[in-house]
Formats: sequence, C-alpha cells, structure tokens
Amino acid sequence: MEFITALVAVFVCVISVLIVAAVIRYAVDSSKTSRKLDLLMKEVRDLRSEFRMLQNTKQQDSKHIINEKV
Repeated sequence: MEFITALVAVFVCVISVLIVAAVIRYAVDSSKTSRKLDLLMKEVRDLRSEFRMLQNTKQQDSKHIINEKV
C-alpha cells in the first residue's frame, strides 16, 4: 500500500511540474517581449548597415577630395 501511495505522489508531482512549465511557457509566448526583441534586433541590424554605408560613402568622398586637391 505504501508503494502505491508513493507512486501516486510521484505521479502527481510530475503532473504538477508539467502544468507549471506549460503555464510559464504560455506566459512567455503570449507576452510581446519576444516580438519586441526581434523588432529591436532588426532595427539594430538596419542601423549598422546604414552606418557602414555612410562610412563607405564618406571615405569615397574624402578620397575624391584628396585627388582633386592634388
């Protein structure tokens, strides 16, 4: 009888842990944090590429100025 009680207790604990994990996963998925983070990462990538493009343009312009002065 004690073995069956222990087995039922372990089963109930496992089920409760799974339920808690499911609730936490749903809360994270339903929050807009991950979508906002993805949007922020995309914006940072766009800004970096724009910054690189501006640097390249600036370097090319400075090369032309040096060539024209010489």
